[in-house]
Amino acid sequence: MRTCCFKMNLPLEDAKKRYCDWIDEEIDQTIHIAEDEDGWTYFVDLEGEAFFGLTNESWMELAMDHSVTYAYYDEDFNAELLVIENGKLIREFSLYEDEPDANVNFGTFEYEKNSPIEDWHDIATFLETELTI
Repeated sequence: MRTCCFKMNLPLEDAKKRYCDWIDEEIDQTIHIAEDEDGWTYFVDLEGEAFFGLTNESWMELAMDHSVTYAYYDEDFNAELLVIENGKLIREFSLYEDEPDANVNFGTFEYEKNSPIEDWHDIATFLETELTI
């Protein structure tokens, strides 16, 4: 199982346009998009791989001066987390079971005051509690 999603602090139509401009194509049917009552738009990859492995620079291009939170995990114990607030990268965590030299653990964010992100399980818990609407 692969779970992959992100949220952006833009209204639905603005977020969809920003996403399409970012990937330079229309939204694929495997991407589910929804807006919550707080004005965040959620993008869920139903196949679980569309956003995996993107660089933090790429995510910064998407965010511009807004906020984006992205997380991914899979059954092979790979995990990624990226938190950009108002255009600034404040948290990056990457855990690759087969490529330990590529692992990253940079920064902290508000959520970690109660639940530090330290491993695959922490990413899975964060994604399921914070990125699911």
